[in-house]
Amino acid sequence: MKLDHLGLAVKDIREASRFYSKSMGWKERSVIFLDPIQKVNVLFMADENGFVYELLEPTDKDSPVSRFLEKRISLYHLCYAVENLEKKLEELTTKGFYLISEPSKATAFGGRNIAFLINRDNLIIELVEQ
Repeated sequence: MKLDHLGLAVKDIREASRFYSKSMGWKERSVIFLDPIQKVNVLFMADENGFVYELLEPTDKDSPVSRFLEKRISLYHLCYAVENLEKKLEELTTKGFYLISEPSKATAFGGRNIAFLINRDNLIIELVEQ
């Protein structure tokens, strides 16, 4: 697995973009777009080394991201790129991770399949199939 990006929950995506641009030097790598499945607005940014951050702004109170913001948690997930999503899901679920989101096509990744898992420490990881 290769770390692909960090997902950050934000209240206001435009404000967060301005903040991270000024404070961290991050640059926008996409336009802001809606992911209706996750019920979020999304913006990808990158730091000076090219590492990618996905800013996620909930568009609905029942978006998974809303719960994180209510608890004042901004790190939403770690995303890993994988060659075979089904195989990696099977492997991780036998090693202590629990599937919390069945594989589905992702707007943010051009329709490639993603899935979310969680472990006993409440670490959420996203897998994106390459």
